[in-house]
Amino acid sequence: MDQETKRKTIHIGFGFLTPLIAVLPRLILILITLIALFFIIVIARPTRWKKGFEAMASRERDVKTGYLYGPLLYILMVMISVTFLDLRIAASVFCIMAFGDGFANVIGSRFGRHRYERFQNKSLEGFTAFLIAAFISSSFLFVLVGVNPEFSPFLEIFSIKDPQKLNGYYFLLINLLICLISAIIELTTGDKLNDNLTVPIISGILFTVLLKF
Repeated sequence: MDQETKRKTIHIGFGFLTPLIAVLPRLILILITLIALFFIIVIARPTRWKKGFEAMASRERDVKTGYLYGPLLYILMVMISVTFLDLRIAASVFCIMAFGDGFANVIGSRFGRHRYERFQNKSLEGFTAFLIAAFISSSFLFVLVGVNPEFSPFLEIFSIKDPQKLNGYYFLLINLLICLISAIIELTTGDKLNDNLTVPIISGILFTVLLKF
C-alpha cells in the first residue's frame, strides 16, 4: 500500500467517528476537535512522534513544514462545522470529506482505468466512488443526527428547516447535487488548493443556503 493510500485509509477511518455527532452535546464535540487539533499541531510532529508523522504524511509540503497540512485542515474544518453549523449539515460535510475523498483515492488508485492527465491523473472510477460514498454516507448521517436534541445551530443565520418540515425527496436531490459538486471540486483541485478546505466550505454553504427553503 503506497503512502497516499495509507493516508486516505486513515481519512476514511476518521469518518466512522461521525455517528458521535448524533449522540454527543455540541460542546463535547467542539472539545474533541480541539483535542484532535492540539494532537496534530503539537504531538504529530516529526520531532515528537516520527513514526506517526511518517504514517500520515504523504506530501512533500508535510515534510518541509513539519506539519500534517491535510489532516490539520481536515480537523479544523470539522471543528468549524460542529461549532457553527446545524449538526446535521456538519455530519454530512464530515462524511463527504471522509468517505467521498477517501474512497475516491482508494478506488481510483486500484481500479482507475479512465484517467485524465489535466486532473492530476485522477480517474472516472475515483470520481464515481466519491459521488456514491459521499451521497450514501451523508444522507444516512443527516437523518441520524436529527435525533440529537442539540442539532440546531447557535446562530439563526445558520439555521435550516426542522426535520418535520424538510421534504425528504428535496433533501436527497440537494444532497446529490452537493455531492456531485464536491466530487468535481475534488477532481479538479490541484496541490496548491487543498480539497480538505474547498469541499467543506462550499458544501457547508450550499447545504445551509439550499435547505433553508
